[in-house]
Amino acid sequence: MRRSGYLAPLADQRGIALAMALLALLILSTLVIAFGMLATSEPLIANNHKLAAQARALAESGLERAIWALNNPTDLNGIPNPMTMAPAPYDGSTTIPVSVTGAQIGVFTVSITGGANPNERNVVATGWAPTNTGSARKAHQTIQATVHQIRFLNPPATLTVRGEIGASGDSTIDSRADTSCGNKAGTWSLEFTQTTGPAAIYGADGNDTPNQATDVIPFVPDESFNLYTYSNAELDGLKSIAKARGTYHQGSVTFGSRNKLPNGLIYVDTVSGNDITTSTSISDFASVTIQEAAPADRTGIFSGWLIIAGSLSISGSFQMHGMAYVLNDLSYTDARGGQIEGAVITQNTRRTSTTIDTNTGGNATIVYNCSYARTGGGQIPQTWMIKLGTYKEVSG
Repeated sequence: MRRSGYLAPLADQRGIALAMALLALLILSTLVIAFGMLATSEPLIANNHKLAAQARALAESGLERAIWALNNPTDLNGIPNPMTMAPAPYDGSTTIPVSVTGAQIGVFTVSITGGANPNERNVVATGWAPTNTGSARKAHQTIQATVHQIRFLNPPATLTVRGEIGASGDSTIDSRADTSCGNKAGTWSLEFTQTTGPAAIYGADGNDTPNQATDVIPFVPDESFNLYTYSNAELDGLKSIAKARGTYHQGSVTFGSRNKLPNGLIYVDTVSGNDITTSTSISDFASVTIQEAAPADRTGIFSGWLIIAGSLSISGSFQMHGMAYVLNDLSYTDARGGQIEGAVITQNTRRTSTTIDTNTGGNATIVYNCSYARTGGGQIPQTWMIKLGTYKEVSG
């Protein structure tokens, strides 16, 4: 059948190839132009990323330089402790160049000022790449952080209790041997301190007569204990250290022959892991028991700090060099001459009693030793470190 005359032009496909070729050429031209533009801009973008990364690394170098200087106070290039005002180049006035294989890659400045507490320093470090002068393209990065040392509470007594104390049996609390951190009382308490039987409390008062008014200091005002109390922020910092070292626990824990107590910072947290407040249920408190043969060290002595977010019970012949900081109460009963050398602080959050007792033939003893208390028998770092939650980058 013959097609109608008016449909014939539609059936003719001649010339379609030219249109398709022109369309393809248009698409290819667009792609070539786009790739050409990318080829022009990519090196610039890559260079900007490189300069930004270098600036950040230079700022990190400034922060590390500040921490080194604080940790080396006796070095000619270090910062004395205590610090009144940071000397150059740590006052931000000096530009410090950094070179790699003889070529300068950038500079940094660093400023160190006093923090909110005596054991804190504020650091601001700024890195520039490739330099901080001239009109050439450059990048800069600022890092702000607070660095701190773990605060040693330096308690006023061998046994400092924000509550009442009961000492009985042949127990001994003694501050006479070490006065390197000042003359300490034997006990310091918010409420009454009761001694029963031959229990003896000695302060560093220049005589060897126990249980005198200079040895036993009761009825101290509550606010006086604030100086010897860790804030929740400080406890969180200690908690983070224990977590990093694998010595963090929660809830009910028993240390003994089957669960050894390693040297270092031991943190036993609440069941929930939340900080203790005045409304925290007693059921959420940690409950820690330390039995004989608990120390993992072959000397049989535990060296470190015990931070207990609850109650601590020590029984048996337990030997310790360090500090015990207990947020509620302590019960220390010994049958064969155990001894804590260092210091003990209990906060008695629920105003319970801290008891030091001995069984027949025993002698539970707490002897003040400032160095052991401060350093946990050499196991607690005394270095400056970045305070948890304070590191901040400010882009240039």
